[in-house]
Amino acid sequence: MKKKIFAVAAAGALTAATAVPALALENEFHGMFRVFGIINNYGNGGGGQFASVKDAPTRSYMEQRARLMYTAKANDDLKLVTHFEIDSRWGDSAYGNGRNAGGAIGADQVNLETKNVYLDFNIPSTPLNVKVGIQPWVDSYGGILVNADMAGAVATAKYAGFTNSLGWFRFNEDTGSLPGKATRDFMILDTKYNLSKDIKIGGSYYLLTDDRAASDNTYTHMIGVNADMKFDPVTVGAFGLYQFGDTPTTVNSDLSAFAVGTTAKAKVGIGTVKLAALYVSGEQNANPDSSAFQAISSESSFYAADMQIMLRNKWNINSDRALVHTISNFYGAFVGYDANITDKFFANVNAGFGFAAQTTNKGTANEPDSSYRGTELNAEVGYKLFDNMTASVQGAYFILGDFYQKTKGGTDNDLDDPYQARLMLNYAF
Repeated sequence: MKKKIFAVAAAGALTAATAVPALALENEFHGMFRVFGIINNYGNGGGGQFASVKDAPTRSYMEQRARLMYTAKANDDLKLVTHFEIDSRWGDSAYGNGRNAGGAIGADQVNLETKNVYLDFNIPSTPLNVKVGIQPWVDSYGGILVNADMAGAVATAKYAGFTNSLGWFRFNEDTGSLPGKATRDFMILDTKYNLSKDIKIGGSYYLLTDDRAASDNTYTHMIGVNADMKFDPVTVGAFGLYQFGDTPTTVNSDLSAFAVGTTAKAKVGIGTVKLAALYVSGEQNANPDSSAFQAISSESSFYAADMQIMLRNKWNINSDRALVHTISNFYGAFVGYDANITDKFFANVNAGFGFAAQTTNKGTANEPDSSYRGTELNAEVGYKLFDNMTASVQGAYFILGDFYQKTKGGTDNDLDDPYQARLMLNYAF
């Protein structure tokens, strides 16, 4: 009897021991907290739109952002990634419950945004990785088309120097329509090949379809090439993207648009010199056909420029405003220098020169007097208080060009040049 009891106990212990690894999860927690003190005289436009006026008032406000990421890792081949965000502007009682709320006295508001929830897994015995769910994705062209969190599925295979990706995202469904009936979808086919350890070339085909229009579907095709090359001590990137087919959401239209850009950086002295240039086509005539580059509205960026006012800035929180918020009808050149003065003390300076690819209202008195949008000068000085926490002061000034200030008809808008100063604390864990 005792032998039987011991045998049963041993079998139970062995079963439990083998079951634990299968049920055990590796829990990973990451995130960040960022708080800004801001003084500026622009950003009155809503929905990411820039606004500058005559005799613009100076405003000062505080805003903060927390991001919380939890990853449930079953093993090296399977994990669930979740990412949430809490934004608030101090004293923002006008928002009430919902997004960006909670900064007014008493706090206690419902404000938890979903950024990412997706499954990340590898197919056993293959080079294939799959991500399914709401996930971050950025195009292979510096984010000038789309850089956003979106729902979809992407399969990526790495083998023999190649990295190939095939994916589908659903951007929108019309409110009130049947599920899957009136949608905007985005398909991607990306490939990259390592010619050597220092040279990588790539190509892509993207397709944006939209059947939300009442009469017909639109199909916007995009074909591009890109390259990243290292010629020690210089690293260079270059890309080009061509769009054709239908203008999104406009049936019976023809689109022919393009974008080209380049970036470069090199170690010089105590820091890094940065150069960047970008051209995205525009449209001067208001008709169904278009030559304007079609970026995804409010979800595009060119962070390589390191602008604070002219283009979207990588540190922006709630008051994300820019002169060119969605990349279109624009070209410019940028130069900067990032200096590591000591192990803890850093600084950077940047300058950007922007133009419109096409002036609007062509041939009328309201046509801008010039394609020159203006010049931005900005700088940042910071100190690493801890290994994962920095404090910095940022400042930017934009000299408005005659694209905004004057018209062919002789009107002088006399707008104030935009400026901004920010004090930032940034903690990552």
